[in-house]
Amino acid sequence: MNQQKSCCVAADIGGTKIDLGVIDSEGNLHGQIIKAPVPFDIRRIAQPEGIIEIMRPFVEKAAQQFGTLVGIGLSVCGNIDAETGEAVLVPNLHWRYVPFGEMVHQAFGLPVYAATDVRDAALAEHLWGVAKGTRYFAWCTIGTGYGGYLYLEDKLYGGYHGFAGNFGHITYDEIHGYPCGCGKRGCFETFVAGPAIARAGQAAADAGHSPLLAQLSQDGRVTTHAVFQAYSQGDPAAVEIIQRVVRLVSINLSGVVNLLDLEMIVMGGGIIQVCPELVELISAHIRDYLMTAEAKRDLRIVKESFANAALFGAAADVFLRSGILVSNQKFPD
Repeated sequence: MNQQKSCCVAADIGGTKIDLGVIDSEGNLHGQIIKAPVPFDIRRIAQPEGIIEIMRPFVEKAAQQFGTLVGIGLSVCGNIDAETGEAVLVPNLHWRYVPFGEMVHQAFGLPVYAATDVRDAALAEHLWGVAKGTRYFAWCTIGTGYGGYLYLEDKLYGGYHGFAGNFGHITYDEIHGYPCGCGKRGCFETFVAGPAIARAGQAAADAGHSPLLAQLSQDGRVTTHAVFQAYSQGDPAAVEIIQRVVRLVSINLSGVVNLLDLEMIVMGGGIIQVCPELVELISAHIRDYLMTAEAKRDLRIVKESFANAALFGAAADVFLRSGILVSNQKFPD
């Protein structure tokens, strides 16, 4: 370990789990990524104080091991005000206007740089990953939620409020669809994300369409992981579920490409980590919905470069906004 390298603590707070890591200004991970479940109260609202207490021993140990830390980067699975660190709307944590960045700052006395996870993931891929040198791309994550962020004309594009890229919350079927954590009904996310896959698997098992899913269930509860286990074994019901996910993601992302004329989509998140072949399937299927011959020919859909791009992006955000790294970005955006 080169003690002269600047280091920070990065935290990626998803809909069900927290990842923590120490990352330096060259994008190197020191040690292992530590994982923990997100603590929820009896109302299924995530507990910000509980998350901070999970972070505490990790931050303290990192400070002892690496000396003065540049700061803490927070990647959060929702709409975050990058200037104040406020969690404006985080559907899967059921947060609305939670001053999480300030809470973390008060807890540890370090500079805190917070942003939405998909923005951070796009930043990491641009700075250190597969999208380096790419001027027009989107980050797309499929995990507990579904959505992304945009990188246009060689810079992050946040839109008017900094929340651009929520294509997972485009409405697909508000009549027959499911309630979404954002407060709407029938968003694409409710058909393709992890909970939707598990729900579809549960329905197939309960209807007797998949003895294998019933067998793989835990106390009668079908998990997302069980659906992918059944899919890998060629179970017809599971194959149908995953084919439907591929189709809907392809339809959704084709709309993004048709609108913005992207050259690349980088895909990541828990579902992609579990089943990387989805990237190739979506790459093949999306071309059925693209408008131009040029998009069909040139669009590249690739897997993320990192074990967790949002985690590395949280670190990149620290180094860029603190001035240790220089970019053409204007922060916050």
